Amino acid sequence: MIQKFAPAFASLFIASSFPAPATAGTTKVYLGTQGRGESRGIYLCELNTETGALSKPRLAATLSGCGFLAIHPGRKHLYSTARGDGNQVAAFHIRDDYTLDPINLQSSEGTGPCHVSVDATGRCLMVANYGSGSVAALRIDDDGSLVKSSSAHQHEGSSINERRQKGPHAHSIYPGPDNKFAYAPDLGIDKVVIYKLNAATAAMEKVGVAETRAGAGPRHMKFGRDGRQAYVLTELHQTVTVYDRDPATGLLGRSKQDIRSLDKGIGPDGMSCSEIRVHPNGKFLYAANRDVKGTGRDSISVFKVLEEGKLKRIQTIPAKVSIPRNIGVDPDGKWLLVAGQRSGNVPVFRIGEDGRLKDNGNEVKVANAMCVEFLK
Repeated sequence: MIQKFAPAFASLFIASSFPAPATAGTTKVYLGTQGRGESRGIYLCELNTETGALSKPRLAATLSGCGFLAIHPGRKHLYSTARGDGNQVAAFHIRDDYTLDPINLQSSEGTGPCHVSVDATGRCLMVANYGSGSVAALRIDDDGSLVKSSSAHQHEGSSINERRQKGPHAHSIYPGPDNKFAYAPDLGIDKVVIYKLNAATAAMEKVGVAETRAGAGPRHMKFGRDGRQAYVLTELHQTVTVYDRDPATGLLGRSKQDIRSLDKGIGPDGMSCSEIRVHPNGKFLYAANRDVKGTGRDSISVFKVLEEGKLKRIQTIPAKVSIPRNIGVDPDGKWLLVAGQRSGNVPVFRIGEDGRLKDNGNEVKVANAMCVEFLK
């Protein structure tokens, strides 16, 4: 049975209040927020791909407790975590004018949903639940609606950080490069849990784990352009851990590099990492560093991908926000956007040919900014 949106979720701006559909030289950007207080849900901007300028954000959909977003590969549907009225995930239709039309809500099969992703075929949505330390897969119907999950998995274990790792905390989940496996970094147990994925039936079966250092707290991850390396960002150790990936089994080997994300002059006390992105050309990688003490140490680090997938940090630049919860690289690889959760702003950085970042002075205000997602 499809659970429809309650009236509170269905409040939308009228279509005429939005900018015209994207034209040449522009890209649509959706911004997820906490969906409470000054922020009301999912916002919409237009990025000028020549100048890096962002249009004024407009509300695309009201959604309480939203946060992380994922866009269907068919570009007609968008999905979000929805924590405001229970632990749920939300499905939207992307209208011709890029506003969002609510379709339905389904249970995340856990507590504290914090991350969603869609497989390459567009038949399966995956969700990670931080609170319960669990993950689930939901089938996506032909109309974009979500079907109640029949494949939920509870992680088990703990690790050495008594404050953050008393139990499992699944922080994200991703389809692998070949769409045959799914990967779920779990901050609470210092493992990436690996599942065999059947996207057609939205079923997952655990096949193994990859270990991080004790107390590292794996949070998010990405894959190299050829799919043979996996890059895991650790929230608590503030490092990027590099693994080789076996395409046949989906398993990750022992870590072959742990590289620090923070600048040499920045101590780890009160610091954590949030998001990691790989440039479309596969030559560079970006990581966001958060100063939870609010002393202005928030930054973005740039890494160059070397032979055999190892990394070299080549730049760390101030993030121009407080608490960079998320970062996003536009599809052309020319611009990087930063979602400032505490400061409520989204600045734009130009990406040079050498991968380094330069502030171009453009930014917009969005309260409680949590996620950056481009309509590719």
